[in-house]
Amino acid sequence: MKKVLGYTNSDIAEITGNTADSIKSSTQPNKEMPRWLKLAIVIYEKTLNKAETIEILRTQTKDDIFNFIRKRLAFKENVVNQLRGIDNIHIHKQHRRFEMSGFENNKGECTLLNMNILNEFADLGIYDYTSYLFLDFYEGTPTIYLKYFHSEENLEFELSGYGTVNIIYKIFELTIFSNHTQRRRS
Repeated sequence: MKKVLGYTNSDIAEITGNTADSIKSSTQPNKEMPRWLKLAIVIYEKTLNKAETIEILRTQTKDDIFNFIRKRLAFKENVVNQLRGIDNIHIHKQHRRFEMSGFENNKGECTLLNMNILNEFADLGIYDYTSYLFLDFYEGTPTIYLKYFHSEENLEFELSGYGTVNIIYKIFELTIFSNHTQRRRS
């Protein structure tokens, strides 16, 4: 948020009445995020529209985009607050992951879980480039199946060795970061 808006620690210090050193210290990656900063980030993200978010992502490094993906998949604060006997500092470093085994106790549960995770990024328009886009996991190997809008070719991308964040990044490359034709939605 700081990078995109062009704010320095001094700018934020002036706004909040803190010192630049205190802002620098409180926003270190290994520290828990201050409450005032959580509020600022939520408001900032709510005011971004899909096009702005994608344009911002396109200017960021791969690591920044990975962090964006992890943040989207982070366990919601209300869920974390309900957990007992677990160190919340470590939970904040975790995120939801695809179920890659392909095995399930109840028919469809892996597919449902995995689609729910993928749908966390639907607002960015990942489905606007394709007639269909889905993931399948067989014995730990993920495969992306898709067909671009205005194309007859059915494509498969096997992503052996990829984790959840890498899979979603690949989907970004195939959709919102691609030059393919986008379906117009009103």
